Parts: sequence; C-alpha cells; structure tokens
Amino acid sequence: MPIFINQNVYPGEFLLHKKYAATDTVLDLIWTHSNIIVDVCLYLLDHYDFDKTELVREVVIQAALLHEVGVYACGGFEWVPGQPPSSRPYIQHGVIGAWILQQEGYAPPVVQAAFCHIGMGLTAEDIRSHGLDLPQVDMFPQTELQRFMTYASKFHSKTPQFRTNQEIKDSLAKFSPEKVSLFESLEKHYGVPDLDPIKEKYGEWEKGFSFKVEQLTKAQKTLNLNPAGIPNANV
Repeated sequence: MPIFINQNVYPGEFLLHKKYAATDTVLDLIWTHSNIIVDVCLYLLDHYDFDKTELVREVVIQAALLHEVGVYACGGFEWVPGQPPSSRPYIQHGVIGAWILQQEGYAPPVVQAAFCHIGMGLTAEDIRSHGLDLPQVDMFPQTELQRFMTYASKFHSKTPQFRTNQEIKDSLAKFSPEKVSLFESLEKHYGVPDLDPIKEKYGEWEKGFSFKVEQLTKAQKTLNLNPAGIPNANV
C-alpha cells in the first residue's frame, strides 16, 4: 500500500476512508483532495478576520476530511481496475456520505456538512427544476460550519485541479446566477485563499497521481468523464 499524506496525523478519519474505498487509487484521490480542503479551511481561518465563534477548529478539520466519504459508494470510477460498479449517481455522494457518517456515529455538525456541500447547496426546488436524482428536500447550508465547508470545498476538485474564485463562479453560472451571488457573498465574508502555497505542497502528488486521461479506453471516453473519471455532467 502506498503512503498516504497525513494518514498518521488523522488516523481515525483515514481508517474510515480506507474502510469504504475499494481501491488505493480512489482512496489516494479522495483522501488527498480532502486534505487539500483542510488546508484551504485552515488558510481562511488563519488569515482572515471574521466571526469564528461557531467554527471549532477540530470540527472544521474533521468535516473537511470526511465530507467526501460518500464518493466511494457512487459511480464514476469504473476506469479504476478492481473498482466495483455502482448504480448510485455521483451527485448522491453528499446524501450517502451523510448516511455513512451518521451510521458511524459522527456528530451532527459533521454529518450535515457532508449532506449540504454539493455545489453551493441545493434547495428542493433546485432538485425538482433540474431533475436531479436526489430526494426532493432542502440540502442547503444553514449553519456557519455548513456555509464555511460549502465555500472552502469549491477551491479544489477531484479532477484533481485547483480552482480560482473566478473559475468557480464560471462553473456555478452554468447552474444559476443565484449560486454565483451566494458564492460572492461568502467570498466577501470569508476571504479568498492564497492557493499558491497549497499548490506547492501538493504539486508533486498531482504530477504523480497514478491516473492519466490517456489511459481511458474508447468506451470510457464516450461516458464524458473528466480527468478523474467522474462524469462531467454532475455537480
């Protein structure tokens, strides 16, 4: 097994990822992405002056580490040898992740942060109007932790790729202008992270990540997958 970043720093969270990951390749991608989001969160906490009363540092770290755990049960990783197929669409990973975390006994704030981090959060009307394969209930950030996690998690994707605030806005604009406005309000409140030191920290990992888009077969390319094998159509 490869050595994963911070696996000994956050052993409990790493073991939970390992429990649900079917392959080391997907574990490497999701675990490292989650650690990058931790670093984004900590940068914002350490460099900007906003009300942090409700943002307990240890809870923020745990929420960032675990918000993507539902990805392991969803489709989109069929390109990985040994990865079992899943009939669950990728967009359900927030709902599934929240269920996993609840079953594993994690605190409600961590569970709910996973539940509502998709996009900038989804309302029941968003789900109905866009025909998303999700329960028609509000999955919209309500607490400070939920808003903070939803915002911070946008700065790195599972492609894997860092995203500037403008790239995030351009992506959200394809969904609705209201989501862009919401992002801008959080941007003003929390600040914009300097991604350069985080990019430098993870640069060698990104270069060496085992999956290359050239490895896709012709059949896989017809699925419209992004460089991480995740369907581009999903949020």
